[in-house]
Amino acid sequence: MSVDGGRVPLVGVQHPITAITQTLSHPNLHGALVVGEFGTGKSAIARRLVTTGDPQRTRFFLIRATENLAGVPYGALGPYLSHATPQTLESSLSALRALVAYFRAASESRDAVVVVDDAQYLDDDSSHILTQLVISRIIKVVLFSDGLPSRAGDLFSLYTDGFISRVDLPGLGDADAVALCEAIQGGRLSQGAGHYLARQSAGNPLMLRALLDHAATTGELVQHDGVWCLSGRFRPPVPPLLDLAKTLLQGLSEQERTAYEVVALSGGVPQARLSVIGEDTVTQQLVRRGLLRTVGSSTSALRVAHPMMGRVVRALVPAGRSADLRRRVFDDEVAPPTVDEGLIEYLDWALDCGVAVPPAVLLAAARTAAHVSGPESALRFAGAARAAGEEAAGAVEEARVRVALGEYTVAVEQLDRVLADAVPPCVTAAAAVLKALACVQRGEDPRRLHEIADACAERLAAPFGQEPAEPSGQAEQARVALRLLHLFGRVLEGEFETARAEADALDGDLTAAGPESGSPLPVLLLLLRGEIDAALGHCDTALAGLRAAADAVDRSRGGLEYLRERVVARYVSALIHAGEFTTAREVLEEYRHRPVVSYEYIGGALAALEAVLEARRGKYRTALHLLEPALASLRRVDPEMLLPYALAVAAWAAHSSGDGAAAAGFEQEFAGVASIGSRPLLLLGRAFLAAAGAGRPAGAADLGSLEALAEAAREASFRSCEKDMLELLAVLGDTARAWRLAELADQFEGVEAQVLSRYAHALADRDAEALLAVGDRAEGLQKMPLAAEASARAMRLFEDQGDGRARRMALRAVRHRQSMLEGLRPHEDGDPRGSHELTSREREIARLAADGASNRAIADALVLSTRTVEGHLYRIYGKLGITTREELASEMREYENGR
Repeated sequence: MSVDGGRVPLVGVQHPITAITQTLSHPNLHGALVVGEFGTGKSAIARRLVTTGDPQRTRFFLIRATENLAGVPYGALGPYLSHATPQTLESSLSALRALVAYFRAASESRDAVVVVDDAQYLDDDSSHILTQLVISRIIKVVLFSDGLPSRAGDLFSLYTDGFISRVDLPGLGDADAVALCEAIQGGRLSQGAGHYLARQSAGNPLMLRALLDHAATTGELVQHDGVWCLSGRFRPPVPPLLDLAKTLLQGLSEQERTAYEVVALSGGVPQARLSVIGEDTVTQQLVRRGLLRTVGSSTSALRVAHPMMGRVVRALVPAGRSADLRRRVFDDEVAPPTVDEGLIEYLDWALDCGVAVPPAVLLAAARTAAHVSGPESALRFAGAARAAGEEAAGAVEEARVRVALGEYTVAVEQLDRVLADAVPPCVTAAAAVLKALACVQRGEDPRRLHEIADACAERLAAPFGQEPAEPSGQAEQARVALRLLHLFGRVLEGEFETARAEADALDGDLTAAGPESGSPLPVLLLLLRGEIDAALGHCDTALAGLRAAADAVDRSRGGLEYLRERVVARYVSALIHAGEFTTAREVLEEYRHRPVVSYEYIGGALAALEAVLEARRGKYRTALHLLEPALASLRRVDPEMLLPYALAVAAWAAHSSGDGAAAAGFEQEFAGVASIGSRPLLLLGRAFLAAAGAGRPAGAADLGSLEALAEAAREASFRSCEKDMLELLAVLGDTARAWRLAELADQFEGVEAQVLSRYAHALADRDAEALLAVGDRAEGLQKMPLAAEASARAMRLFEDQGDGRARRMALRAVRHRQSMLEGLRPHEDGDPRGSHELTSREREIARLAADGASNRAIADALVLSTRTVEGHLYRIYGKLGITTREELASEMREYENGR
């Protein structure tokens, strides 16, 4: 629940208030105990509660207990005992009578509900007397507390004895957290920024507000194109965050504070480790208070409940105390956990304390941190590795951070220095590959990849003028990495047949060589093979390969975690282009809920892919809503080179939503970035731009451009790209190339290809029944534009055949499916009602006849002759495709529902 400050709206309060009011109306309950951790907005909800309800039936009384008054008898009840004499307060019975009289008079025969904020601070006398009032049915109570106190007084026993129910206040959900932040910032957040703020604060409104203020003040959060995005750099905590942490920690005992600090500093620790500094009951109490949480289903591993507190505690704890705590828990041991279990925090703490960490561990951790939104830690680990003797490898990892931040020029300069020195083959290859990625991501021609790979291969063959050396295992792995770089260049250029042959050869060589355990090379090959197979129409094969890549990352126990976001992006893209929308959404959600993620990918590439999915479902307004913040993120950093394609889809979504000006703006921006990314995806982007222009005065010419683009895709053997263009043409009403769509789809794998094949063959055969069945199948796949188009084609064929009844059925399908589209319908071909629509007079007569009226009764009611009624009914039967009055009632119900 949000804190109630200034003009910031309360969010997330409706559910708990509804639960409380339902409890108050329950005949066998006398109120509610509302439990929420520090900062969940209990006071704000208490204030909101007293303003809700029916003032004719309920009178609320608000009591604010405070820690200062906890030892003062009747301290919290002072406002309601202001007229009581000192002698009255000497006796609890007299005080009880005074309060009974007050509440009865003040409530004026309405239900009296006493709301106690911070009930854990209520003094014993107030607690006792309020309990008596509840038991006597004078009042009901709503107690707001941070939990059940260790010494629960009389009032809290109302819950344990079943007189009142419990309502728990969880943290804000992601949607509510984002809504609160956007209300405060006055603008939209990227998905990455929203995910970061919600996750780091665990939805705690007070912490969320503090983190948001910190991020906006220190530049962690910056505004791009009207959207608040993460800058990619995370700053040390400043006083407002530190003060919040001090407030949180000041109520802890020494043992509790020590346990909390150890867990926060380490990033997560097995509970058995904490036995050296305290009893199990200490950590159990911290878990009950919502400060620590158990990891997964296990009760042996603990982490802080609010991840942001890890870096805040690091800033608060003095260096000497921090080192002492680490020695007590870990001694000088260096046994890093996996990244999901707190690797980055563990190593940061080790370096804080001067512990010697092996360079290999630091380099691997730097690579991982660079890809999971930990740039500061990645730079620190790389720097420590350089100081420990791994100068070149550390420099490569520092450059990796620069690439991840979109600082391509700085990265290339640093990598050129590495490549100019005599360094081990694996480091040389890593530097070359990273340089090549930086070059293409900043817009250089994909042919640059081959140039860089060839130059590096020459250096490996004869380093710095020396005679060629016998190939070592490390040198062979470096050569394989360069061959993969060439393969990536083929994929970007769209040379898929050549790429497939090279991938087959690489696969054989890797299998024969047996790469080192944990090597990324097999996974990278699976990724590229997946892209190649998907582009050639081998969708099932591609998806199987990409799933295998994801499984390999899982099995690596964090060793290949730095590849996960790339695997997810390519897998989701392949699923979308194969029409597997449900699975694509599941994969996106699974990634977002992982313990460690890349906020850059969530806000940029993955958000853009989700928008593409929605556009393909016909949810054009939803797609545009997702794309606007995604584009702001991609303009800053675009590791998957999706910006041009995303702009083109945005233009199509804007056009389909009726916003021609926005579509034109996206088209203009596309022209400025049209050198970035793969040739096939750029060509497909141009097809979406042509489709976006199909509704303008030059629409026919734009359709012609789309047809020309499809032909260009065919000539270039961009088969998947061509398939998508032909489907787009069909949705826009141009079926002249249906024969080619049938020919192409027949060669593709996957359920989407089956649907497209049946659609194209049904068009060629003018088979209305088959088209109607295709519409049903397409709807099942959520391909609503195609479903609507197939149904409309079937409807018109039925009309041409004079089958009015079948046409009515098709019309209902058309209207249902068009209603599922957001924005403009893909195309309209005349009046979909056609000549079979009933006139207003025919509808009047049909309704009366369906209700059982005779011809004579209808004639009398409408002042017509019986012969006229008979003539109308004859035409009605013909239009509806029926022959008897018995069919009319059912047909009219369907007719009216379908209109």
